[in-house]
Amino acid sequence: MNSILRVAMALATVLWQTPAMAADVRQEVDVRVQQRFQKTQGARSPIPEEYGEKPNGLILERYKLDFESESYVMDAEATNIGKNNQSLRAEGGQPGKLSWKGGWDEMLHLFSYEARSPFSYQGGGYMGLNGGWRNGALTTANNGFNAGVSTALANAPYVPLGFKVETGNLDLRFHPAQDFTVELGGWQQARRGTKSQAASFGFSNAIELAAPIDQTANEAYLDLQLAKKDVQLGFNYRLSEFKNKIPQLFWDNPKRMTDQYISSSHYSAGDGGAKGAMAMAPDNTAHSLKIEGGVNLPLQSRLSFETGYQIWRALNPMMPYTLNTQMNSGNATAAAAGLTFDAANPASRPDKDVDGRIDVVTGLLKLSSRPLSWLRGSLSHEIYDLQNHSKQYTLPGWAVFDQVWHSEAGAQTPREEIREGKTSLKLDYDVNSWLSGNTGVSYKTKKLTREIPRSREYEGTTGLTVRPSRTLWMNLSYLLNLRRGQEMDFEHYPKATDTGGRVWFTEAPGMRRPDVADRNRNQARAQLQWLPGESSVSLSARVTEDKFRQGKGSLNGDDPLVYPQLFGTISDLQEAVGLDLSVPVLGSLTADAYYEFDYSKRLLRSNQTQPANTCGGTGGTYIMCQNPIYRWETRLTENSHITGLALTWLPAESLKTVLSYDLVFTRFNGDPVSNGSSITNYRPYDTSRRMLQTLRARNEFKLNKALTLSANYEYEKFDATDFAYGDVPLRNGADSIWLGANPIRNYYAHMASLGLNYKF
Repeated sequence: MNSILRVAMALATVLWQTPAMAADVRQEVDVRVQQRFQKTQGARSPIPEEYGEKPNGLILERYKLDFESESYVMDAEATNIGKNNQSLRAEGGQPGKLSWKGGWDEMLHLFSYEARSPFSYQGGGYMGLNGGWRNGALTTANNGFNAGVSTALANAPYVPLGFKVETGNLDLRFHPAQDFTVELGGWQQARRGTKSQAASFGFSNAIELAAPIDQTANEAYLDLQLAKKDVQLGFNYRLSEFKNKIPQLFWDNPKRMTDQYISSSHYSAGDGGAKGAMAMAPDNTAHSLKIEGGVNLPLQSRLSFETGYQIWRALNPMMPYTLNTQMNSGNATAAAAGLTFDAANPASRPDKDVDGRIDVVTGLLKLSSRPLSWLRGSLSHEIYDLQNHSKQYTLPGWAVFDQVWHSEAGAQTPREEIREGKTSLKLDYDVNSWLSGNTGVSYKTKKLTREIPRSREYEGTTGLTVRPSRTLWMNLSYLLNLRRGQEMDFEHYPKATDTGGRVWFTEAPGMRRPDVADRNRNQARAQLQWLPGESSVSLSARVTEDKFRQGKGSLNGDDPLVYPQLFGTISDLQEAVGLDLSVPVLGSLTADAYYEFDYSKRLLRSNQTQPANTCGGTGGTYIMCQNPIYRWETRLTENSHITGLALTWLPAESLKTVLSYDLVFTRFNGDPVSNGSSITNYRPYDTSRRMLQTLRARNEFKLNKALTLSANYEYEKFDATDFAYGDVPLRNGADSIWLGANPIRNYYAHMASLGLNYKF
């Protein structure tokens, strides 16, 4: 980042020193003194400062500089100077010859002030336990927590939970010739801090870590544009790079200090390994090349094209099968399970590094024409081809929860490929001076390595625009999209074998993912804008409904207890209505109001897992047998109201007063709507509500052309009830350890400030 800043400063210095005659320099400064009082229910709430601090005292809020001469211009602006969310923007150049722009941003994303953990980061991606865990006082030989664990957690230190993002960018554009433009630049972004990370050794041994973040992303680009009267041609190259200084995360098992092989069950509490591990975001590099152009044709027509080629590469150290040193062929129990080597030894890995490569080819060919004064049309074809050329590895099996070996000779790492083609036709027509419309159709094919390997999409759109007067405008549109797939490939569904040798699905084979399942989509939009006199009214409405279909394919042969039932998302309804209103009330008083309502409803279906012998098998393997007596459905509904009112009073040219009130209210609820006769252990979701109210009073008094005083007051109140973010204890039951962080504490706050704006 420092290198980018040095380049930006050097460039700005050079350009600033350009000779100028008769320069006009304008500057503006905003300073403020503020005092904030906040009262939180429980621990301190992070919401007010989630994306930046709100300190008390003197604040340099903004500085702005405008420079203009006959040969050179420059604009610069800095906000929240010296704070953790400060930003800088600057641009300038010689009009028609050279221009540049750059910037620097800092953004905070705070999650919680109250996270606590016995784990501490000790470098190298390792989260270690100290104190009583390491000396054996808390972690016992029989894998159980003793009574001292709760006390140890209560005394655990607070840990930061949040990260900071710093972004710098620089762009330079110049014109070597009148019709030729060159643009080059780049940006760099660094993200550092901590985030909540789920970790697990088994079903009843879950860990929540304040995992460290240290990542950097870079991008450089070159863009060439040639624009002749009838021919245009462009070339673009981008190089993107992502570096993660913590590519692997390791953590101690609080229930065990030494490794042990456990063979009793694959689905145990995960008491075998003394350490856990997981791969984090890998380092990667992407090259992107794009060529685009167009040529003007007779009859007011134009032919344009775009073709692109991308290479995505990732080369990272491959993790071992496990860190459990007892998982080796010398352990008789492990050998009996089919383990023939030392799974914890890095040398046993199929390869030293994971070599990943994906190639992407894109293309677009479009013909646009206006054969008649009232008719415009376009015909286009797009392609998207993703080929995964990553090295495939053959695995002998894997370590389940770092405690038991599962043999599966010849298992290969998957490679997904995607091929898409889309042909579109669109017509726009003018019926008369106040009525126009549009119609479009498209056909899309998709081939991918998924449970539904091929699909087709048919889409039709139509729209109408009405302008009955200069002050009234209306638009209506409708879309119909139908997606149909081929017969399902059930080889992509996980399976298990019971004691009788019968193979069962461990995931409902009728589980359709919403991005590939057969679907009917209906979408309607309406917009209205009315400008009566000095008032303005805007209305908008949108409805989108997705209904998913069962699709083709029989499930598990003709087993009478296995039904070709669609599971997953059955339907999805989204509705939105918006209103904006501005009305002069009395003389110098104006009222502005807005309201938005969003509503969603989803229907989900699934089946309760049962032992195989319940569904005709001979063993106790838990499977999705799809017996209808174990079927359930849940309807999820969510709605939000966003509204506000502002009164603006201008009694004199030098005085302005604004009073405003804003409200954001959301509600979420989930209820089982249908249950089989043998469903057990189910309950409705608790209703979740969130409400944020903000009352503001702003007063500005202009003393003269250069000086403006302001006095502001703000009241903010947040109330929430959310089962997903309730008070979570540090210790859950006998096994799991959490951070105990609640990011949505209720609060109210008062803030008063005095400000000064000076222009010179």
